Parts: sequence; C-alpha cells; structure tokens
Amino acid sequence: MSMRSFRRESTMAWRLPSSMKRAAVALLILIVPLLTTLLAPSARAQDAAGPLRIAVLFPFTGDLSDFGQPFLQAAELAVNDINAAGGVHGQPMELVQGDSATSPQQAVEEARRLIELEGVSAIVGPAGSGETLPVAESVTGPAGVLEITMSATSPALTIANDNDFLFRTTISDAAQGIVMADLAQEQGFASACVLYVNNAYGQGLSDAFSERFTAEGGTITAQVPHEQEQASYASEIASCTEGDPDVLIAAAYPESGRVFLRELAESGDAPSVIFSDGLKSPEMFADLGWQVFEGDYGTAAGLFKSEATAVFDKGWEDAYGEIPEVPYLREINDAIYLIALAAEKAGSNDSTAIRDALRDVANEPGTVVGPGQAGWQAAVKAIAAGEDVNYEGAAGSVDLDENGDVSKGAILIWQIKGEAIEDTDQRSVDLTAEEAAATPVS
Repeated sequence: MSMRSFRRESTMAWRLPSSMKRAAVALLILIVPLLTTLLAPSARAQDAAGPLRIAVLFPFTGDLSDFGQPFLQAAELAVNDINAAGGVHGQPMELVQGDSATSPQQAVEEARRLIELEGVSAIVGPAGSGETLPVAESVTGPAGVLEITMSATSPALTIANDNDFLFRTTISDAAQGIVMADLAQEQGFASACVLYVNNAYGQGLSDAFSERFTAEGGTITAQVPHEQEQASYASEIASCTEGDPDVLIAAAYPESGRVFLRELAESGDAPSVIFSDGLKSPEMFADLGWQVFEGDYGTAAGLFKSEATAVFDKGWEDAYGEIPEVPYLREINDAIYLIALAAEKAGSNDSTAIRDALRDVANEPGTVVGPGQAGWQAAVKAIAAGEDVNYEGAAGSVDLDENGDVSKGAILIWQIKGEAIEDTDQRSVDLTAEEAAATPVS
C-alpha cells in the first residue's frame, strides 16, 4: 500500500457520523481518568514520593542578624536528628535557607522564591512580627503553604488573614507585656517611656506593656516609635526621656539597639532600662560594654524544663558546644519536629495535608513524644501503629489553639551581671484565663 493510499484510508476511517463521534469522545472522557487512577500509585504514596523539603527564613543580615547563625544551628540540629533516626517517610529531610534580612520586603520576596522555585512544603520563620505578618497575608496564606514562626510575638498575628496557615511555637507579647509591666512595678518604677521599633512587634509589645502598667497604677510618659537601622536616634531618645521617666522600655532589635543604647548611655542622666526579647544579644552588650547596663533587666520567652529540654540541651552541646544566651532556639527545634510529625501522620508532603495534621500531633490526646533521635523513632512507630501522638517540646507544651497560637507559656526575666546575661526568674502566663496573670515558676 502506498503512503498516499494509507493516508486516504485512514482519513476515511474517521469519517463517522457526528453522533458516533460524540459517543466516542464521551467514552474517552470517562475511561482516561479511570485508567490514570488505576495505573498511578496511590495518592498517599505519590505525595510522599520525594523528600520533605522545609525552608528556614531567618535574619542572616539586617537588624536581627545577631540571631541568624544560632537559629540555623537549632534547625539543623532537629533535621540531623530526624534524618539520623530514619527521616520522614523513610527519606532524609531537606533544609533550604532563605534570608529575611529583617525586612518585610525581602522576607516576602524570599518566601515566594522558597515556595515557587524551591518547592518547599513549609517555612519556619521569619523571626520578626514585622516580616511574619506580610509573609503570611501575601504569600503563604494565599499559596496554602504552612508557616511556623518561632519568635514573632505580636498579638496582631492572632487575627492575621492567613487562611489558617500561620502558626507559632511561642506565646504572644500579650504575655511578655504583662511580665515587663509587673517587673517594672516590682523594681519600684512609677513612670515609664517606651521606645519601640515601628512594626507589628514593637507596637504590639508597647501597647501590651502600657495597658498593664497603667492598670497597675503606673504612668506612661511617652510611647515613641523608631525606624530600623538609623544612623542616630537622638531625637527619639529626647522625645522618650523628656518626661523624666523612671525606666525606659526598649522594644527593639540588636543592630538598632547598638546605636540608640550607646546614645542613651552617652546622653548623661539616663533612666534605667528594661530590654525586650529582641535585645537579648550577648554580642550587642559586648560591643556596648557590659558594665554600661550592669544590673538592668530584660524579658524573653521562657521554657518549662522537661526531659525534652534536656534532650535538646545535650544534643546542642554534643553538636556545637555551649548553648548561647540567644532566645527561641528551642522553639525553632520544636517547629521542625511539629512539621515533620504532621507530614509523617498525613503520609504526605502536601502542605495542606501537613497543616491539617498539625494540631493532631501538637495537642492532646495521644502518646507523648519528644525531640531527639529516640523521640523521633518512638513517634514514627506510634504513628505507624495508628496511634495519636502528642508532641511535648524542648521549650514546653506547644498545644495550638484555633488561631495557631500557644496560649499558655512562660516568660523569662534576665539581668546583666558582670560580663554575662543571667536568667533570674520565670513567670507562667495563661492567656486563656479571664484575667491573665503571671505566676512565678519554681
């Protein structure tokens, strides 16, 4: 048969009545999806076919850069332990890095890159509320990608428009503000000014402190916002101190703090200072001179010590040596474990499936599991047996409420003593109580 004859006969074969063509097309529409389903692996196996990829969006540059490297080490400690114990779905996890630069604009751009180009299933971070809120509302929430921040503490995150994809492993600044105000009263300060970074973190903490302090009879002489990383803060300091307050509440970040705290000390008769968690930086105080702020206090996220805390502490010391006086290391570790556990329970690397399993592995009821290689192996075994698990973390219980918040937690009080930051006290706070109170923790 010639090629011309073949083409002619083939063309004629398809010259069918219209009714038969429509019937054939309808049959194909029904059969093709069925064949695809039958021949493809199960959805569970397909979803978990590749390694779980998690991103960390940390401040390696910018105003919070003092914390970037230790934050990364905390994440790597969790990933390395999980992988050494068999990984997620039996495969090693992969950790991808992004730099938030303590900048809302860069954090948003990096979050898009991590999702669209790196294909991550979840993001841990950013560190600051000023970056976390826009990332959640403009990137991860609309994209349906899980985001867990370990240190963004603004109360504004509770009501973020995030499609239920934003969570955190630390209690909000509604708690830190209470403890800061109580501490100021205990130190005998009757008046205070607040110098705060002009973003969701600073504004939220300033408001929480001021509300509690005035309710206890104190006077707020001024609440002064400042922008990040300016060459000088002389005008902001003048505005904050002109009412001659007993104490200055510094709610800020280390790079900016280096500038305005030096200017404050050089101004002469400076008031006492209470520092927020964002300024708990040994590097900053070493640069300023420890003796300049000898005896001054600060607050930060605390922890309820447990067997899980001991596991983290030993793991850190074995891997890196002495644990630095940097906040939120354990909260990072807990965020990694929660994501991995939720993925394991869901049998999937799909972000929505992980999100849907997150509260199940974080909250009661269930077999209590914790961090570390032995903890991970026990958790995987329990999940494989069809058991519920309840993760109790290195920083404490991480029960997640309907807003993705930890509503019960601890706030640490620390003090500059000699050439060191010394933790002196800890208060337990329950934000679900009718009237939240800070209770000393023994």
